[in-house]
Amino acid sequence: MATTVITGRDISLSFTGGTDIEAQATSAVLTKTNVRETYQTLDGEAYKTVNVEGTFALEMLADWGKTSSVCEALWAAAETPDTTISVTLTSATGAQFVFPILPEYPTAGGSGTDAQTVSFTFKVAKGEVVETFS
Repeated sequence: MATTVITGRDISLSFTGGTDIEAQATSAVLTKTNVRETYQTLDGEAYKTVNVEGTFALEMLADWGKTSSVCEALWAAAETPDTTISVTLTSATGAQFVFPILPEYPTAGGSGTDAQTVSFTFKVAKGEVVETFS
């Protein structure tokens, strides 16, 4: 069987509102985890999953002032912090992940001659990720 190699450039991203996230993103990682309790019983260890959580880590080049700016769209979304932004992450192999994130304010500023960057770790609302594998 041939090995499949998927790189970050094989991923497409879209946010609610159609901002040009792919041109700005340098890294995008979705993580979904089980929150599991461990109980010590007389019979040994027992486990109970009590929640499912998710995070979406995004690193990007700042794009303040650009038409359809991702930074500006995220800032505006963070003004109503308990609403969600829908994110779709699709790999070149067809796997698709759709999930709602809770918005955060981007940082503004930079240092010296370095490119201005913004890093986020968004909470995936209720750990809800809908995945489609094709």
